[in-house]
Amino acid sequence: MPSRDPDPLLRTSFFHVLIGERELGFAEITRLSSFTDPTVPKDERRHRFETVVLRRAVTRSTELYDWRRRIVDGKDDRRDVTIQQLEAPGGKVANSWRLTAAWPCRWSGPAFNALDNSVAHEELELAFDDLVWVAS
Repeated sequence: MPSRDPDPLLRTSFFHVLIGERELGFAEITRLSSFTDPTVPKDERRHRFETVVLRRAVTRSTELYDWRRRIVDGKDDRRDVTIQQLEAPGGKVANSWRLTAAWPCRWSGPAFNALDNSVAHEELELAFDDLVWVAS
């Protein structure tokens, strides 16, 4: 008889992000999304992937800005980006998705407000060619 134990529910707060082979820390990642417009005739449909936004606290590192700057300067600097969902903090990888040939289509720096004391954030918005759910 098959086991009736349900799979454990996974949280969205435990994750790693690798850009190429380099792991970078982020506070937030927007939803991973694939879309096909069903109102378009079947033979004309185009499948697309919504952009993904990575958000993190600003540090002295210009690494994300520099990547965007290379794109602005006309260089084709596409990289695979891997998002790994963890079972627990520091735990095993439960799920993994790869954004294939990703490139930054937008970089945003912090907004400044003398009346607010929140942490400064930067955002990197990524366009990509394919979204692959990598088998664990």
